[in-house]
Amino acid sequence: MEVFVDKQLGENLTVSSFYLWFLLHGTQTGIAMLTFPSKIILGAEGEAWVSILITGLSIHLIIWMIFFVLKHSNHGDIISLHQQLFGKWFGNVLTLGFYGYTLMFISTQIRSYVEVLHVWIFQLSPPWEMTLIILLTSIYIVSGGFRVITGICFWCVIIPSLLLVTLYFPLKYAHWNNFLPLLNHNIAEYTESAQRSLPLFLGVEFLLLYYPYIKNNEKSQKWAHIAVAHTTLLYMFFACVIFAYFNVEELKHTIWPTLILSKIIRFPFFERFDYIYVFNWFLIILPTICIGLWGGTRILRKTVGFTARPALWITSIIVFIIIVCLKGSTTIDRLDSLMSMAGLIFLYGYIPLLVLWISIIRFFKRGSLSARIKSE
Repeated sequence: MEVFVDKQLGENLTVSSFYLWFLLHGTQTGIAMLTFPSKIILGAEGEAWVSILITGLSIHLIIWMIFFVLKHSNHGDIISLHQQLFGKWFGNVLTLGFYGYTLMFISTQIRSYVEVLHVWIFQLSPPWEMTLIILLTSIYIVSGGFRVITGICFWCVIIPSLLLVTLYFPLKYAHWNNFLPLLNHNIAEYTESAQRSLPLFLGVEFLLLYYPYIKNNEKSQKWAHIAVAHTTLLYMFFACVIFAYFNVEELKHTIWPTLILSKIIRFPFFERFDYIYVFNWFLIILPTICIGLWGGTRILRKTVGFTARPALWITSIIVFIIIVCLKGSTTIDRLDSLMSMAGLIFLYGYIPLLVLWISIIRFFKRGSLSARIKSE
């Protein structure tokens, strides 16, 4: 049974606030890392790394806003906050809207990765088979509970990080003049690249669901900021390596530049090192899928009243159906664009509106309290 104490669950259900670093960073690093260089150059070109920095800094502000709204939630999550602000019925409708966002988030990660597997390795395997394997693996992990998911996030951040040393190989062929001239673009171009880099940072919004599972959560904000800084620096490093290896025109015609880099790595005992990269990406997207499935399960439990296991299977089946219906690279690109737009609206539109609404309520409550004191 879940017992809330100061917006925090019981000791046996929570994890140390230190793990918020890996929970947030693990959900932010996903399939978008494979394609982002060829997308963000369409604005600021070789200086798009500046736009990554701008987006990363803005996410720190979003983190502050998320902690602000959760501080005023009765049970420390967006589910109870919606009911608090908008009533039980309409609040649950808004939460189910977030459930739809979660389904789209999971589907984007899995379908994009399945497309990579299909093109690079398993050309003869139908996408639904690979989707089923990924989902069943994720269901098994999520069934273990939030603490198991946290452990998966930890190791799925640590293990793939070991491959960062392989970026030494493309750096041997770097053309540093690709970055010149510096700061040669206008604000509109930097803004366009910043908007295109937003999918890299999606995942931070799931803090709105698992906040009660963090010990001393009201004091854990520093770990969230460390996670976002870690993510920002990682993307900037990847972007700089790729921009130094490819020129702008090459990137415009490259779908997965991050994977292309792995093809130049050669060892006498291992020819196709790019296979390591492709399979390694399963570890990278696994935290995003698990957190998404867990979040969807929690929403169904708290709004519709399902128990955990049926809610998990219902969420997984819906995701499977969505993915099976997505056929062709054009459809996948449309899903990516839709996910990016939904993330932009949610992070930079809806969350600031919640902050504004809570601030207005607090202002009027203080005003009415002051009027009572004066009248007495």
